[in-house]
Amino acid sequence: MSPGARPFDLWLMDQLEAVAVAIAMALVLKFFIIEAYQIPTGSMQPTILGDAASGIRDRVLADKLCTLLRDPRRWEVMIFRFPHDERRLYVKRIVGLPGETLEIKGGDLWIDGRIARKPDGVNDSVLKQVFPVQGGLTLAQVFSPGPGVALQGSGATFAPAATGALRLRNSVRAEYLHGYDPDWEIANQAGGTEAVADLELSATVQLDSEEGALELGFVSDEGELRCRVLAAPARGEPAQPPVSVTFRPAGAGGVADGSDGGDAGADRTLGSARPAGVSGLPVGQPCRVVARWVDRELLLLVDGEPWLRLDDDDARPRPDRPAKALAWLAVRGGGRAQELRLRRDIFYTQRLGPSRWEIPPDCFFGLGDNTQGSYDSRGWELHTYRLRDAAAPGGARELTGFWLPGAGPDSNPRRLAGNRLAFADVHGDETVFSRDDVLSEREELAPFIPRRDLLGKATAVFWPVWKPFRWKLIR
Repeated sequence: MSPGARPFDLWLMDQLEAVAVAIAMALVLKFFIIEAYQIPTGSMQPTILGDAASGIRDRVLADKLCTLLRDPRRWEVMIFRFPHDERRLYVKRIVGLPGETLEIKGGDLWIDGRIARKPDGVNDSVLKQVFPVQGGLTLAQVFSPGPGVALQGSGATFAPAATGALRLRNSVRAEYLHGYDPDWEIANQAGGTEAVADLELSATVQLDSEEGALELGFVSDEGELRCRVLAAPARGEPAQPPVSVTFRPAGAGGVADGSDGGDAGADRTLGSARPAGVSGLPVGQPCRVVARWVDRELLLLVDGEPWLRLDDDDARPRPDRPAKALAWLAVRGGGRAQELRLRRDIFYTQRLGPSRWEIPPDCFFGLGDNTQGSYDSRGWELHTYRLRDAAAPGGARELTGFWLPGAGPDSNPRRLAGNRLAFADVHGDETVFSRDDVLSEREELAPFIPRRDLLGKATAVFWPVWKPFRWKLIR
């Protein structure tokens, strides 16, 4: 053997040790740090896709360490064992925390009597794009130009003396395919007819005059929220704050297209702002303006910088079936608004049953982003069959499991030939029995996620990476 050469048995021991360490590290990562999951259903669409018809099933990474170190926070997306069938894994967004009273009112979530506001990052993730839609409607089909406004390309030009605005032709509804890329080929499902007044309107704006201003508004059943942003003067500071916000209650007069009129005295001033180092919108220079009126909070961004954040905590919940949700934009003194984009919030629907829940200790309430097609805490029920069984004490036995009637593969019970049912209990064990053996049935609401069933926080989609490309962080 040449000097420095190692015996084969020592080399083999090194390799086996390296493999053993790698396996041990992989097991530690899987059980305590991070694990990958495939999403088989569409309850979190379009945030996470799981569509059997199109074949797109996102795979996500879950941070398991966070569930060991702390409780989930509101709006985090969690993976957990389904409390009523421990063999099933579910993914939902946590919206209710232990000890809270949660309500669904007018499409919004209310916690202990106050509206639950989503953080900016969550809104950036869940707001659904209404316009533009790839291969969808044109600008002229969605927006109507008022006097002095001319549609041009992806936006509009405003004459110096324009009195009209660019406004939506129809109210924004809770349509199912909002937020979906047509290339995903997701099948349309029944959408909601409710108007969604929580909107975000953005555009690349250019003012042509120092006397000009950007005006925009959001119109709902309650009234009209108006925001006015002045142009920056060439010298000095403006005499008044460059940003002001007013609210005009419904029936107080005025036209919902940005034109003047009606009883101006009916307006309620919500606030104004003079951002540090900012005297107004630049003149002759385009800037990106985003106005988001979501969860009763107005956020105004200019080139990504927050100019105004205004909460309206005095507002009451909207009606359960809102009818009006419009938006408009106007450039006074001449200018342009290009690359218009309109997004809407999730309109949380109510199911048959309660719309108010008191969350017990060590439990959580979860909803899917696909509110129209999500089997989540709103609809979870336990069903108990009492069956005839001569071998059981008293001649009967009971089976308890989740209740999801229907003909789909996830339904429980499943209907079989010969007047039989297949029913999975809370342990995931399936029993086949005849309807004739059913002595009685009972149902109970079971909407909560126990802390012990939490597995990890969904942090990122890492697959698929080709047609479609789905890599992204989950917010």
